[in-house]
Amino acid sequence: MTVATQLKRGNIITMDGELYRITKLTHITPGKGNAVVQSDMRNVKTGVKTNKRFRSSEDVETVIVRTRQMQYLYQEGEVFHFMDQETFEQYELNDELLSDAIHYIQPENVYDVTLYEESAIGIELPQKMTLKITETDPAEKGVQGKTKQATLETGLVTKVPLFIEEGESIVINTENGDYIERAK
Repeated sequence: MTVATQLKRGNIITMDGELYRITKLTHITPGKGNAVVQSDMRNVKTGVKTNKRFRSSEDVETVIVRTRQMQYLYQEGEVFHFMDQETFEQYELNDELLSDAIHYIQPENVYDVTLYEESAIGIELPQKMTLKITETDPAEKGVQGKTKQATLETGLVTKVPLFIEEGESIVINTENGDYIERAK
């Protein structure tokens, strides 16, 4: 059991017999009344998003998960196949379990895969990733502060500054999909 104020983004909790991954936490301390923790969560099996408000002193049942380094092998329909780097066992994750992470998965890259009771339930992405732009409008010079749409090699569409060109690699924030900088 964990006190609600000690929860962190990425924790897996159990509620009503279901597993939920916490995607966002906000500590609210009103001027009058008790403090609460507002959480956005995603059901690990179904991928359905929900939110829940916990009293700050409320105990929340967290589950123990393991993380293993696994290489992404290939996609077959809606199923993504990963291989454990030590045991060479293969695990499958469907697109519902991966949710927004599918926009950051690249062949042969190694990811931290979360396991619960020997079943893969999701992946942990690095905070930043470098991806190549496959499609965008031509670069414009002399205009500042504006952005344009760019499609990345994984299919993710994001906004980039006007000076960025097709074929360049950029660094992306994996939490929100925002452009950070040109890759060096």
